[in-house]
Amino acid sequence: VGIPRKAWIVVAAALALAAAAFFVWRYSPWQGTDARALLAELPPGDGLTVFADTRALRQSGILQRLAGEAGAESDEYRGFVAASGFEYRRDLDAFVLRSENGRRWIVAEARLDYGKLRRYFLAQGGRCVSELCSMQGSATERQISWVRLKSGRLGMAVNPDPLAAAAFGGKALLPEWPVPEAPFWLYLPGRMLEAPEGAPRWLSLAVGEMRGARWLLWSALPEGNGLRLSLEIQCTGADKAQQMAGRWESVLRSLREAAEQQGDGNSLPALLSEGRFEASGDRAVGRWQIEWGRLEKLLP
Repeated sequence: VGIPRKAWIVVAAALALAAAAFFVWRYSPWQGTDARALLAELPPGDGLTVFADTRALRQSGILQRLAGEAGAESDEYRGFVAASGFEYRRDLDAFVLRSENGRRWIVAEARLDYGKLRRYFLAQGGRCVSELCSMQGSATERQISWVRLKSGRLGMAVNPDPLAAAAFGGKALLPEWPVPEAPFWLYLPGRMLEAPEGAPRWLSLAVGEMRGARWLLWSALPEGNGLRLSLEIQCTGADKAQQMAGRWESVLRSLREAAEQQGDGNSLPALLSEGRFEASGDRAVGRWQIEWGRLEKLLP
């Protein structure tokens, strides 16, 4: 199963978002949303999973830089904001999103007027049954449904099934992989590893070297005057982890070559080329220590 191109854009943007996280940690204490609480509300499954503490990104001013200022959106979005009272730059605090087989599941922590949201769905030709509302999206297979969870959070599904949001609220299940303590992270099961068409050589090589992994996990933590990024690759055993760590040396060489061709010591390939890999049990672990000043140059 291939990953949509936008998903790899998320991967490439991880450094920029991590920079925003460090900005928050650097200048004010960060007390973020517990990602585990949001993950526990997702229906069972295993797919590309992204967590973002948008409150932290908003406090840093980075969300505005990444998303642009309000008012530049489509008429449709402005109409939605006017009717529902919800504007994500202002009202979204955190979310976890899982994408699997063309289906998306979202748990969001946000300030919402559920009455207004319900009326918006009904005005768009949708329907509401008890606490669940649904409406057709931009295509027949894009049925958008949502439900207010017992925790007060929003559970939303984009799915061919117009009642898919009914799957929220089941037995809480936490993932088997370690959930990072960071305001932004990305998890990817190994079966979804596939470089998009037209990907740069270094990215294609990196994806190829990770084939056979059970999963991979990007995360970021502040350390000293910079940020420590980590890439954990879960392998099938200790021997495989040793091999994976060794193969990544060729990936780092390819990254250095790409950086030299660009002639920019602060480009994404240049920063990633400075990583180090080692085997730790049945995992290959890559770490990068990058100064804040260099990270800031990646921001738009």
